[in-house]
Amino acid sequence: MNFIDLSHGGWGNSTIPVRHARKGLVTLVEVKGGPLSTFYVYGVIDTPDRLEQGAILYTHNYGRTPGRAVVPREYTHVRIVKPSSGGSVLPRWRLGFGNSGVLPELRTASGKRPAVLRHTGPETRIRLETGGGYANVHHHSFDGASVEKVRFGSGPFRGPVELPGPGLIAVDCLVDWTVTVI
Repeated sequence: MNFIDLSHGGWGNSTIPVRHARKGLVTLVEVKGGPLSTFYVYGVIDTPDRLEQGAILYTHNYGRTPGRAVVPREYTHVRIVKPSSGGSVLPRWRLGFGNSGVLPELRTASGKRPAVLRHTGPETRIRLETGGGYANVHHHSFDGASVEKVRFGSGPFRGPVELPGPGLIAVDCLVDWTVTVI
């Protein structure tokens, strides 16, 4: 994870305007927290006519390992929020925006944080292995116009997951995970 410049940073809650990718590509946010930081990254719509906090895009729970998530086009900002039960430490964070055009092709991948992977092949199956906690996988079209849940539930989990074809594979998991094309 080295192609996104983590140009925004701070401590505690904050709101940052999204720098969206050009049309036809999906916007990614890369997030890195401090070793004791716990926080959520929400999508936000903030226009002169509308203010609305949207879905959680990314969850950070301790450690310095960066992770990635997809930012849907309707969001104009992202908001860093410390959970109400997250202890007394103000979370330290850095983030930046990039696009899906430079993601490497999915073959085998692993991590401990949410990630976004690129699959250009036909409909296929992947083998997903995770520890405890939750392990959600979404399939996004390359232009971001559609998203489909392909695996949603708790772990531990080991087994096949069907991919409907080419697109971006968002792995949302906070424990060790591995994905392999089978």
